[in-house]
Amino acid sequence: MASDKDAMGKEERKRLVLGLLVESGLHLPPAVIFHNCKQQGATFERRSVDNYLRELRKEGLVEKIPNTKGYHRATQKGRNYYFGN
Repeated sequence: MASDKDAMGKEERKRLVLGLLVESGLHLPPAVIFHNCKQQGATFERRSVDNYLRELRKEGLVEKIPNTKGYHRATQKGRNYYFGN
């Protein structure tokens, strides 16, 4: 029997990545985002996190922190979106 995480669609998986950044309030690299999503039961692959982050950046929901090795944070728009404001 598949778990709820197995049945997640792409938008739900992107929301999981966004939620991790929003709820933690931290600047995180993709590898840490992936590890924590896996801890929450996600079944997607590590490279998917890069794809989701790229899409979330294009949507203005997350931003890459300059002068870091790929660290990301949620934008105000991303927080508003996540909390439904």
